[in-house]
Amino acid sequence: MFRGDFAPVEQVYPEDSEYREALKSIESLMQQLSQKLSPEDYQTVETILSHYGTAESIECEAYFKFGFSAGLTLQQEAQSQLQYLQEE
Repeated sequence: MFRGDFAPVEQVYPEDSEYREALKSIESLMQQLSQKLSPEDYQTVETILSHYGTAESIECEAYFKFGFSAGLTLQQEAQSQLQYLQEE
């Protein structure tokens, strides 16, 4: 799932208004920076943001794996408890 065609980061777009406002603010600030910084400095900022986005995606993947594993563990524990109760 993680290295195949399943890519939530490319398929999910949050509809939360705070998320959309944050994106608008980022776009506005980046526009301001593009006018104030030299092209080289602005490119550095874009590179930093790109690396940050990559790191954030990897972090989200780790959270997903942990949450998915925790869900499976919970399901196994529930099934074990049911089986134990049925055996009594």
